[in-house]
Amino acid sequence: MLADVIKDHLGEDAASLITRLALVIALLLLTWLLRQIITAVIPRVVRRLLRRTPITWDQPLIEALQPPARFLVTVIGLWSAVLALEPPRAVRDALSPVANSLIAIGLFWGIYRLVGPAVDMFLMLSRRTVRPAVAPSLLDARLAPVIKQIGGALIVVLGAAAVIGSWGYDVAGLVAGLGIGGLAVALAAQDTLANLFGYFVVLADEPFQIGDYVIFEGVKGSVEALGFRSTRIRAPDQSLITVPNSTVMKASITNWSRLSKRRLDMTLGITYDSSPQQVLSVVQAIREMLRAHELIERDSVVVQFVAFSDSSLDIMIICFINTPAWADFQAARQDINLKIMGLLAERGVAVAFPSRTVLVQPASVPDAAALAAVLPAPQPEPPISTVKDSPVPDDAAN
Repeated sequence: MLADVIKDHLGEDAASLITRLALVIALLLLTWLLRQIITAVIPRVVRRLLRRTPITWDQPLIEALQPPARFLVTVIGLWSAVLALEPPRAVRDALSPVANSLIAIGLFWGIYRLVGPAVDMFLMLSRRTVRPAVAPSLLDARLAPVIKQIGGALIVVLGAAAVIGSWGYDVAGLVAGLGIGGLAVALAAQDTLANLFGYFVVLADEPFQIGDYVIFEGVKGSVEALGFRSTRIRAPDQSLITVPNSTVMKASITNWSRLSKRRLDMTLGITYDSSPQQVLSVVQAIREMLRAHELIERDSVVVQFVAFSDSSLDIMIICFINTPAWADFQAARQDINLKIMGLLAERGVAVAFPSRTVLVQPASVPDAAALAAVLPAPQPEPPISTVKDSPVPDDAAN
């Protein structure tokens, strides 16, 4: 309509030019208006919509999306204004890859900036729903930065591929070449990749945290650090043990720091001269003492006279002590032992110790007839010949 009015007064060429300029101005004004809406109006709407959610998502989302959204609106507005001017085909073909590249950069820029807030919100939501009121775990502390870095790197690679594709290059061939090179690198670094994969498995499964006392594959100690290649364990003698993550991934790990309580299992042996009444009194007294102890789980107490051993009457004592700390467990164990000694002393019962009784019978002297029947008969001694002295003959007799 505007073109027809101007054409009637100024001619067809002037009407076309003025119409295109008016459209350009309108597009630029619309671009400016959209930028203002993104800057001022949309944040208020987002805050109002997310006000009732348990997690404050509004500020990270707004800070992440505002810059790329303004950039995209500006690029699209300027490109639309350029198309409204109806430039020659050669100019349009030359500027089209630039505009497409800028639009792709804006889109992937926004996705890249969303990776960090998305990971943080996911971990915050998981802590509120799965593990409420629990401090951030090893997964939160170590895996979250890795996920952000890997996610950001993937977005950058995809964005670069989109930009390269917008200029007419064969992205599939480039990716195939990179795949062949990556396969060669992977074959040359199998152990490194296995350890790296083990790192992510340990982070995801979370069998321990930094500082936990663990035992696996003949290794025992406190976890000091978890790296991309290995896990470092500080042994009780303060030596540092470095274990590859691939070994940790396949090992059966016992984590003593995850205990909520510790089991006390002991056998008390008393002497055989204790009467049944004394044994029953000791059993009942120990049972009542344990149930009244402030650190003992009352329902777990088991005290029974169970066996006649070689040198003692055995009383089985089993209970759970509500403390995971080793020092506190040993202190409670000492307190229980002292109280048991006091109970035994009150009832006149002694603790048995390994002993052995040897019975020695006196030897009997056999009579002469028994000895004669057993022993062989004595043999007579040969006679001793005696030579009488005879006179020596003289020479004449010889």
